[in-house]
Amino acid sequence: MELTDGTKVHVRPIVPDDEPLLHEAVAAMSERTVYFRFFSPLKRMPDALAHRLAVVDYNDRFALVATTHKPGGDQHGPSGSRLLRARERIIGVARYDRVPKTEVAETAVAVVDEFQRRGLGSALMSILGKVARDHGIKTFTLIVLPENQQMLGLLRKMGWIHRAKLSGGVYDISFELPPSE
Repeated sequence: MELTDGTKVHVRPIVPDDEPLLHEAVAAMSERTVYFRFFSPLKRMPDALAHRLAVVDYNDRFALVATTHKPGGDQHGPSGSRLLRARERIIGVARYDRVPKTEVAETAVAVVDEFQRRGLGSALMSILGKVARDHGIKTFTLIVLPENQQMLGLLRKMGWIHRAKLSGGVYDISFELPPSE
């Protein structure tokens, strides 16, 4: 897919081997972005959390990653031939976790700061919504801090703020997913 500025990114389901790339993605995020996603000022993502996020069942727990290649990731041999393909880099993640035995799932999205405001978050949420519908999920829920105007704006833009309740200092938001086409 292509971002609004023409940057090409690849979107695919997460795989367990993405665990180290998740660590790198979180390390590349500002403290503010990490706080908005995890509600905690993580300096480094705990290994157990990275493992839990990278290992999904592709039905009740699903995640998409948007990737690009790291600049300067290519290495060249003495004759100038390419030795290694540019290393993949996760720049965005969208996920859902089904509430057991329901058609409801908690969702979350995070985009590395340098790729924010380019349409990646809304694209990931749209694709994730289609995947969720295909797996029998009809409603997404999420918790958003009131200061996270970017996320609230994204949900408004997508027409996905149907029910938002301010409770305990956070917005508890739920919305019906559009029908699969």
